[in-house]
Amino acid sequence: MHVLTRMLLPLTLALALAGAVTMTGHTPSPAGAADAGTTTQVAPFEATASATTAPMGWASWNTFAAKINYNVIKAQADAMASSGLKDAGYQYVNIDEGWWQGTRDSSGNITVDTGEWPGGMQAIADYIHSKGLKAGIYTDAGRDGCGYYYPTGRPAAPGSGSEGHYDQDFLKFSQWGFDFVKVDWCGGNAEGLDARSSYQAISDAITRASAQTGRPMALSVCNWGNQSPWDWAPGMSTMWRTSQDIIYYGESPSMDRVLTNFDSAQHPGAQSPGHYNDPDMLIVGMPGFSAAQNRTHLSLWAISGAPLLAGNDLTTMSAETRTILTNREVIAIDQDPLGKQGTKVAEDHSGLQVYSKVLDGTGRRAVVLLNRTGSAGNITARWSDLGLSGTAAVRNVWAGADAGSFTSSYTTNVPAHEAVLLTVTASSSTQAG
Repeated sequence: MHVLTRMLLPLTLALALAGAVTMTGHTPSPAGAADAGTTTQVAPFEATASATTAPMGWASWNTFAAKINYNVIKAQADAMASSGLKDAGYQYVNIDEGWWQGTRDSSGNITVDTGEWPGGMQAIADYIHSKGLKAGIYTDAGRDGCGYYYPTGRPAAPGSGSEGHYDQDFLKFSQWGFDFVKVDWCGGNAEGLDARSSYQAISDAITRASAQTGRPMALSVCNWGNQSPWDWAPGMSTMWRTSQDIIYYGESPSMDRVLTNFDSAQHPGAQSPGHYNDPDMLIVGMPGFSAAQNRTHLSLWAISGAPLLAGNDLTTMSAETRTILTNREVIAIDQDPLGKQGTKVAEDHSGLQVYSKVLDGTGRRAVVLLNRTGSAGNITARWSDLGLSGTAAVRNVWAGADAGSFTSSYTTNVPAHEAVLLTVTASSSTQAG
């Protein structure tokens, strides 16, 4: 979930048949498994071509917390479609915690306040689809969700998790028309559930739901990096959170938190096309971050091949923020079809770091020169560290300018607490890619 109180918690798109599954959650403690819903055996998870790049879109939590309704989501969908984000590749409009207060009818079906959601949740999913976008929804793996343990903008919501109703709830989400589901971990954590078995049960329920409806549904596992999801979530989901929240409601954006989440997501062996480490939603364009900080933040997510889920208010974003979020060269690095995560390849001086990501094609790399220090410094990318040889062409991505051709390395000055994003293309390489 997402609230300042959650700082006290322990720090710590699956595709099957017609659907992809996405879950997000919070840290669990080893204990009993979650309700599996049924004992039906499910075929092993198989990635499909429909989820071979990291999800892109927008999510409601960072800006609105639980204070959401039909009109709030409709306005964001309209802005995504009209602002150029949709054309740049952003497609999911994800409804986070706050849409449901945990109420059910006598048959156990979820009920919502139709004053806030006229026509129910299917109506907002239909509206999102009418804009040529995809719809995402949210629940918790436990009995009580984050809206119960950490109410933010609404009264505490007991029963706002899906434990005991996995098959029922995920089938309903699919029938309503949702394409993505984030599954949080506040209830799972409080109950001491085992994350791996709980999320496997959820993934299986989504697979069964997709088999009935024919609708793919991406699964985002959100258990904050607890119980090492990178070791097991790739087999059951599209993306998995690797850390606590990047921002808590009411806070200002923090570059320290951006770097912490970036560092916590360094699990390159877990990542492949269709399966992604998730350092959390973006805070690009939120009040308190400069353009340089926004570019550095997006550079780190792009070099990671991470999901790009904007968290700012799309209806009021500046032209500068729009330009940053829709930079096609940056997005192409993030969405590279190899799906690789960039890794640190050099640190000649403490805090002056070089990260390299192998891109599709011969001798192609994306490179981030990251200055974590408090003063400007020169950072050198050596071709030998990048697995390249010979002469290479260097391009400064944010400047949109070619820097020239260089024989063995490239050095540039990087301001304090900022990053430079490059592409380097050589005629030959010394490693695969």
